[in-house]
Amino acid sequence: MEHVDYASWADYLLLLLKTHGRKPKSLLELGAGSGLLAYYFRPFSIQYRVTTDISSEMIALANPEYAGYRVTVNAVQLPFTRKFDMILMTYDAINYLSEEGIASFFSEVYRLLTDKGVFIFDVTTEHNSLAYFADSSSIDEYPGEAFVTRRSWYERSTREQFNRFDFFESNPNGTYNHKTETHRQVIYPMRFFMKAARAASLEIEASYADFTLSTKLTRSDR
Repeated sequence: MEHVDYASWADYLLLLLKTHGRKPKSLLELGAGSGLLAYYFRPFSIQYRVTTDISSEMIALANPEYAGYRVTVNAVQLPFTRKFDMILMTYDAINYLSEEGIASFFSEVYRLLTDKGVFIFDVTTEHNSLAYFADSSSIDEYPGEAFVTRRSWYERSTREQFNRFDFFESNPNGTYNHKTETHRQVIYPMRFFMKAARAASLEIEASYADFTLSTKLTRSDR
């Protein structure tokens, strides 16, 4: 996702570690896609790193120099036995999981965290959907006569966010190759995540709005 400011995400994660006095030696990143965050988020304390995604095609693109071990996994059923000082899932990847999936995922996180380990994740909120993605369209152009259109809509009655992406790549004869992906996320209220975390015996240390240290979550986008 070229529009994501991974450097700023990394800076914010480092701020959270500093704020909460954590210096993790091991890191498990889940839902990492092609591992672009790993290039920017490299705490000096990390000695062992595993970067994962459910897509084998995406995780194969991750650079092992920064991403460490690359593994294809489903977050709700993780194959690991060793524990980690830090587990990370960013860019609202958790919103793709069902309620049952989140319950299983949190249980897996609890199983894999060290005693003083930290789990950091972010969610997209209903405020974000209503403000920016309730009914919107956009187009991004790329070199080589390629472009991507995005159509977003929010079903408030079911709290479902849909994002349809159409990919077009030109051929020498003037035609285009076309591929479509439709992404569905569930926009759970914050109280759902807190309840699910406690049910999995996870202790909630803090919840922050957007990329700040503010605990006022009412109008936050994530």
